[in-house]
Amino acid sequence: MKTKVKFLVHREPKYFDHPAEEVFALFPEIYDNELVYEKTMLTCYAHVGQHSSCHIDFVDESREATKEEYNPLKEELISLGYKLDILNKAL
Repeated sequence: MKTKVKFLVHREPKYFDHPAEEVFALFPEIYDNELVYEKTMLTCYAHVGQHSSCHIDFVDESREATKEEYNPLKEELISLGYKLDILNKAL
């Protein structure tokens, strides 16, 4: 079974000295602690921190990653055993 994933890029807020963009993988069908957070927290994955939760507002502030941007993270997820159904428009 494949896991649906969308690769996104989030820009750090302007108040950091060196704003940077971070690519992360969003699993749109995997909610985190739905009983507590209802459907506002989703599971995500990034190089630093690996599996985590992200709020839907964080997702809304992000943009879709290009294939070049997300390819290293895609390869990392595949190396962990994921079989991915990539939802990005630019496959």
